[in-house]
Amino acid sequence: MKNVLQVVPLEGCVNFRDLGGYMTKNGERVKSGMLFRSGNLSELTEADRSLLQQMGIQKILDLRGFDEIEKFPDPKINDCTWHHTPLFADGSELAQVDSDSSFADILRRTKPGELLLKKNQDMVTYKTSFQQIFQLLLDTPDSPTLFHCMAGKDRTGAIAALILAVLGVPRETIVEDYLYTNEVVDQLNAHFDRIGYNDLPNVEQAVIDALMEARKEYIDAFLDGIEITFGGIENYSKEVLNLSTEEITLLKQHLLEK
Repeated sequence: MKNVLQVVPLEGCVNFRDLGGYMTKNGERVKSGMLFRSGNLSELTEADRSLLQQMGIQKILDLRGFDEIEKFPDPKINDCTWHHTPLFADGSELAQVDSDSSFADILRRTKPGELLLKKNQDMVTYKTSFQQIFQLLLDTPDSPTLFHCMAGKDRTGAIAALILAVLGVPRETIVEDYLYTNEVVDQLNAHFDRIGYNDLPNVEQAVIDALMEARKEYIDAFLDGIEITFGGIENYSKEVLNLSTEEITLLKQHLLEK
């Protein structure tokens, strides 16, 4: 069976997807209704929240920084626990690359794509953050889980890539999943404009475009770091994610099907 992209249309959220349906190298398939990824949830409507509850989502892993959570808090979903799992090691958001500079200041000093290329390279080393996320998955591996950031692209993309790789999904599928954000980039821009997240005065449009797009070189930088530095996902799972063979087997038992 070919891979099937499962997009979940919501009124107040962009880039919401079910990772179910992706095929592994061994011919198994990621279960539907177990792993979800998305962008910002702060504008979920009542109908959206009701749908998420009907879908059985029991855990939300919020990958964002403290400032983002304060400005755009997740709404409460009945029967669902919320966990702050900031992806960056210090719990800061993407904007805080330099404590003495604003995000716009940083972007004015960078070339198009430079910031996200470096961030995807750096994320390979975020050992503590990744271990926390996988431990939450292992605590209740049968619980449908949603993980998200603001755009649902790079931080969310890294977590999706790691989970799918551990489950045995091939790299080309992981890259295709990451690149899907380009199909909704106009919707993301409109969403960010509406909530005031795109307020970047005097920043070149080419730099902003590079920030919003899902470019193959970004996810390649992350996946190449795993391959080059650690020799592949098997070594990375043990050395960085701190997963035992038994734990990986447990995840596969709950998240894959024939």
